[in-house]
Amino acid sequence: MKVLGFSPVFNQVHELPILLGELETTAPPCDAFLLVNNGSNDGSEGLIRASGLPYIETRQNRGVGWAIMAAAEWAADNGYDVLVGLAANGKMLPSEMGRVIAPILADQADYATGSRYLEGGASPNLPSFRRRAIPVVNGLVRLATGQTVTDSTCGYRAFRLDIFERARFDWKAEWLWTYAWEPYVYGKVLSSRGAAAVRWAEVPITMRYPEQGKPYTKIKPGLDWLKMVYPFFWARLEGRGFEPAGRRT
Repeated sequence: MKVLGFSPVFNQVHELPILLGELETTAPPCDAFLLVNNGSNDGSEGLIRASGLPYIETRQNRGVGWAIMAAAEWAADNGYDVLVGLAANGKMLPSEMGRVIAPILADQADYATGSRYLEGGASPNLPSFRRRAIPVVNGLVRLATGQTVTDSTCGYRAFRLDIFERARFDWKAEWLWTYAWEPYVYGKVLSSRGAAAVRWAEVPITMRYPEQGKPYTKIKPGLDWLKMVYPFFWARLEGRGFEPAGRRT
């Protein structure tokens, strides 16, 4: 299977060089790496254009969900089978990409996500707010989907693109453009059952944070976290999931 790695980028001129440097030195196990410039205007756009990597861009920030949709469409149009995404803020390691895609390449999962809490995972400098909040979100995800996960908020994810050929829901809906896309689709995966189930797996990864007092995310406490929780419930309550899987090739 052909694997495309990608990162959405919005105004990360200080963090993006970390990702670009590690992509160059670690050579992650993907066939290509795509950058999605989501309306950057702080100099990140220049770094993207000078990187030599393929990229797509929009003049305005449409949200991380839009960036994932755009990357998935680009991947499908260019003959890729698997999409794996990691943040451009330096918190996720390109060198660990092999861990994330391994269950998919081994035909053990259709959707895989990282976990800092599994044995072999780590999260240096994890902020106290997130240390308290993530277990709460995990509990809500279990309530919403009936599945137990260890790190429901981790954004280091990979999936087979053909799961969207089976989707009975609109994964390109405009309301998913922001933070809702990842929990909504993950909620659909976790809620799938029987012949229509999408196989999923968690793998240990590292989430590294800057020293205390330095910014580490664009997610705002409160409303943005709500946007990341309610899609799990809507994904289950909506009822529309996936068509049964056909014969795998």
